[in-house]
Amino acid sequence: MKKKIILIGLFIAVVAVVSLVIVFQVKKNHEQYITIGLASKMLAMLEADEGLISDSPQCFEDGQDEWFEKYMNYMYYHGYLDKSSNAPTDKTGRKYWTYKHLNTYLSKKGLSLDTDTAGTWVKNLSSDKKMKKTDFLELYEYLVVMYGSEEGVHTEELIISGTPSNTVEAARWKTYTSNGVYGFEGLVLDQYIDKSIMVYVRNKEIISVIMKLSDRVVYKNIWLEKGENTTVTASIGGGKRTFEVETLQAGFEQTIGDIYIEDGKVVSITLKKEKIDGKVLMVNDSQVEIENYGVLNLDENFHVYRTYGSVKEGSISEILVGYDLADFVVADGKVCAAIISRTLTADNIRVLIMSTGYTSLLHDRISVTGTSDYTVKYGDKTEEHKAGEIIDLYPDCEQLMDGRVTINSKDPDGRIKILTVERSYGNPSYRGTIEVAQTDDRLALINDVLIEEYLYAVVPSEMPNRFGVEALKVQAVCARSYAYKQLLNNTYSKYGAHVDDSVNFQVYNNVEEKENATRAVQETYGEVAVYEGNPITTYYYSTSCGHTSDNTIWGGNPASCPYLVSKTVNKQGENTDLSSEEAFSEFIHTVNEEDFDYGFGYYRWNVRMSLSEITNSVNEYIYSRYCANPGSIKTLENGCFVSKEIRNVGDVTGIEVESRSSGGALMSIIIYGTKETVRVENELNIRYVLCPRDNPITLLKGDTTTFYILPSAYCMFEKYEENGEIGYVITGGGYGHGIGMSQNAVSSMVAAGMKYDEILEFFYEGTTLKNVYLND
Repeated sequence: MKKKIILIGLFIAVVAVVSLVIVFQVKKNHEQYITIGLASKMLAMLEADEGLISDSPQCFEDGQDEWFEKYMNYMYYHGYLDKSSNAPTDKTGRKYWTYKHLNTYLSKKGLSLDTDTAGTWVKNLSSDKKMKKTDFLELYEYLVVMYGSEEGVHTEELIISGTPSNTVEAARWKTYTSNGVYGFEGLVLDQYIDKSIMVYVRNKEIISVIMKLSDRVVYKNIWLEKGENTTVTASIGGGKRTFEVETLQAGFEQTIGDIYIEDGKVVSITLKKEKIDGKVLMVNDSQVEIENYGVLNLDENFHVYRTYGSVKEGSISEILVGYDLADFVVADGKVCAAIISRTLTADNIRVLIMSTGYTSLLHDRISVTGTSDYTVKYGDKTEEHKAGEIIDLYPDCEQLMDGRVTINSKDPDGRIKILTVERSYGNPSYRGTIEVAQTDDRLALINDVLIEEYLYAVVPSEMPNRFGVEALKVQAVCARSYAYKQLLNNTYSKYGAHVDDSVNFQVYNNVEEKENATRAVQETYGEVAVYEGNPITTYYYSTSCGHTSDNTIWGGNPASCPYLVSKTVNKQGENTDLSSEEAFSEFIHTVNEEDFDYGFGYYRWNVRMSLSEITNSVNEYIYSRYCANPGSIKTLENGCFVSKEIRNVGDVTGIEVESRSSGGALMSIIIYGTKETVRVENELNIRYVLCPRDNPITLLKGDTTTFYILPSAYCMFEKYEENGEIGYVITGGGYGHGIGMSQNAVSSMVAAGMKYDEILEFFYEGTTLKNVYLND
């Protein structure tokens, strides 16, 4: 019996030793070699972002829901992994990447390596040997130099604060860092907590750890929720941490400070308690301008915290210009943090006034006068000016030496007129306050005005006065809703504005105020369209083709804007699908007199363009559209469409429609050229690259016009060949993007007896009206 017990004990000991050896060997292998899953992730993210990778066709027989599945799908789909083997299983991603795997990838990419480029390991490319991690990382560094970019794969320095192992809020494969929340699929980061590391990153996803930088770190300008006795609770990168410290001399709560850590232990804490506040006049990535304080520099570790409700880390874009919603923490002459503690009640909007012809956001010189007496304030000086007196402002002039210049009419009904800007009716004049600030050696011209008074000049500029008050009320609600959302977007914060006065946002003051429009604004005072209580972005455009689209036309997710639907623009309002060529062709080649836009010229149109004319247009616009939307202009390279600089496609030989929205609008087309084949995505890019130029566009009733872009993307291409000339007849309908409200349709709907609230609900399904000035 005793002998049997000894044998069992020996057996257990042997099993334990073998298990330890196996565990040690697995760990050693993971340290020495790279898995197929991780290699797939690193290589896939070199050329695609998470969305494109996730959209790859499924190669797994049964979805395993493993982190590496989508990356391997992408690699198999594009031929970077050998498809001759069986479909991958859930275990394949955990197997080791071999030199032969790399050879398949390099061959598909058309890349060749030599020992000078990559090292002596290149001779192993034909072998099934597991690839050493050091060899792979050496190669990856070379590939990042070739394919990486600021928008793509690049390096970042991070301090790891929390992972699911030490932070309750951390979701699976999410880590809290000194720069916010990052993903880290397939990696192990626990050993780097409270250490700084260098990593490869794309779109907030850590691809690989390059090296550990230091065990001594400082969490700067973090929110310290509470400190008492021997613990400090802090928010770092959005995650809550509790640190053990030596006994604090005094407790504290809800303040900003720095935590110094060495070898995982807190060695000191610095509190920052000095605060200032005031209306924000401008904010960019390095500076903030606060009324009565001037321009202040931001600390390189500047943070934004929202403290109403629960404390959350925000972004600099949430510091709203024109409002006093934040306290700013100052230390060592710099602004360390913004604490947004007050909610917004928006009544003013700041408009960046563009130059004549809307050609520039900034001005070389600005001349102003007043329709009544007015004041000019700069620094600690105030000048009084009579009505009609002119002042000139230019970069480095005396008035701008101490910051911005503020100009106000002394008469509540007076206006400030800008003599160096022309609009359709001459020199525009403005209600509210005019501000001039020097930026980039030029001048920014800002109009700070009540939202309701802003609408007095938007509504007549966006919709004809002849449509009548009821139609203008629809436009007024749309314009107010749009303005409210854009105010929150804070797009031009670096100039101290929310929007500009062009078609980039809403045309403002291009037409003088009109009585009907003013009445429409007043009769809808404060009303915005809301969905489930939240203000919506009320997109609108000139004319529909008889059908609207949802936001997939811009690559959006319909679930994010459920009130924007694809439907016919007539009494039936049917949800139909025009995404196929057959369905759209039948639709666009017919007219329906019940469509609310029927009778307006752009309801149907066509234009004839030869291949040589299309070639000229594509080659003129392809580079500028790439610069404006690099992710939407892609060139065929090694069997894949990739985003890369392109200036010329050669001679265009053909156009292929790749995809349409459910409403029929073009979402992507492929243009075949003798030099390059390109995929053009997004309706506006398509309309630009196929500019009709001087080719006459024939409208519904036979009238013709010319235009600098295609009127809309609701169109199709029919090839012709006549007298040796080859080209396309482009047949389409509508004018504008086709999402949301058609302005011309509104006039017909009002004529049919519909009220403004009914019309708004038709175009923005499921919405109601809410007064944003009431605290209900």
